Amino acid sequence: MIGYSLTKANRIMLARAFKNNKRVDLSMDCAIEGQMGKAFTDDAENPTVFEIELGHFFCYFAGDAASTAGYEMIKSLPPHRMLLPSSPGWMDIAQEMHGDKLLRHTRYSFSSGNLSIDYLERLLADSPFRDRIRRIDAALARQLSNSPDSVFEISDFEPAEDFVERGIGYWLMEDDAVMGVAYSSLVCSKGIEVSIFVMPEHRRKGVATCLASALIQWCLENNADPHWDAANSESCRLAEKLGYVPTETYDAYFLRGAD
Repeated sequence: MIGYSLTKANRIMLARAFKNNKRVDLSMDCAIEGQMGKAFTDDAENPTVFEIELGHFFCYFAGDAASTAGYEMIKSLPPHRMLLPSSPGWMDIAQEMHGDKLLRHTRYSFSSGNLSIDYLERLLADSPFRDRIRRIDAALARQLSNSPDSVFEISDFEPAEDFVERGIGYWLMEDDAVMGVAYSSLVCSKGIEVSIFVMPEHRRKGVATCLASALIQWCLENNADPHWDAANSESCRLAEKLGYVPTETYDAYFLRGAD
């Protein structure tokens, strides 16, 4: 498999290839717009299969999965990748090839259509942390992204200044230590992908609610859809508390490494 440069012509090819793929987050649109992410194919001149990769972790496939190139693309995947809904046949091939190394995970989709600025403002007004919220600047983005144990994933922004220019994020601090962050892990013309992390010792105190409310309020005020894709029950409960409406579940598959 080879890298597929995100030129204007190639992005049109990607848009056609991924046109009917189920959208569970903004990753495909980010790559098709040339905003972030990488693409791979079997042949730069006459491509038949495609992969979009975001954050060195999330993968999406299109094209003829049952072809020799399709098998080779799945075979060449390194471990620790999350395979998201793709064109028909791709997950069948992945399961056939990788067997019990491919672990199924249920994920949860939400609609942002009922979100309310007034309601989010009330959540913020009730939070003891409201006056301590700060917007993430380039210095903090650089600090967080360079930390070896950080979950502040902005690898698709280059460099930290790019995150400040195109993205959005908020943080809370206590005693010179970060309590939590809420930020845009993906950005495209359709909106942002909401990502939230709170340090374990500060969970269940309202930190996530406060940070998420500030981030989503900014999105609604700036005509950016705050897309929410949940991987666990805690994220689902927070989404509903903020005003999101659950729409469906879907399966993703994690390719684990060798034992």
